Amino acid sequence: MLLLQAGLTAVADGTGFRSLAVPAQVLIAILPLAAVTLLAILLFFYFLWDYKKKKLSIEKGIELQSKMAPEKLLLLGIVSFFIGLGLLVFFALFSGISSSLLGGIVPMMTGLGILTFYKVKKTT
Repeated sequence: MLLLQAGLTAVADGTGFRSLAVPAQVLIAILPLAAVTLLAILLFFYFLWDYKKKKLSIEKGIELQSKMAPEKLLLLGIVSFFIGLGLLVFFALFSGISSSLLGGIVPMMTGLGILTFYKVKKTT
């Protein structure tokens, strides 16, 4: 809690990142790098596992199922749209009209695009 207060005070004072203690600066710099590295490693092993599973299924002659069922597509579109709408309302109330609204507009429009694709795919 003290670190959070120190960080907010540093930003409020206008002194910024340099006014924080050195260990806090190191943590702020290292945590995003560690998170991205861990995510990349997890994705690599997921894709490797999925590839081996598909290869084994083909060798055994088992028919592969489509991963993107229409119900999943509909669910993904609805969830993405409403998460984006919630973020858009939150950012609009919190910071007014600013570039932070993109944090809500992007997922909302992505969800709208997925829902449109679902509708077009279902009619054809």
